[in-house]
Amino acid sequence: MWLIRMAAYVVSGFTIWQFVQGGAPDMTAMGRHMALDQVHSMILGVCAGVSNYTGIDVSLLRLIFVIAACYKGFGIALYVLAFLILPVS
Repeated sequence: MWLIRMAAYVVSGFTIWQFVQGGAPDMTAMGRHMALDQVHSMILGVCAGVSNYTGIDVSLLRLIFVIAACYKGFGIALYVLAFLILPVS
């Protein structure tokens, strides 16, 4: 149950961050979709895909996943869940 709650917090945080960062949504970003990026991946391509979608540096996202993995394995569970959900680009 905590995994679903944390995933909802992360998704809502990304949504709020997108609106705060860009102001009004632009129409060019509407065609983008989040997908795994196996060309620039280190393990499975989750961080590279999220980086392509959000514009956040991929090294920062990898660091966040490693820190979250040290917290009761939350990062590992979230990484595997994202790998299973996201399509391959």
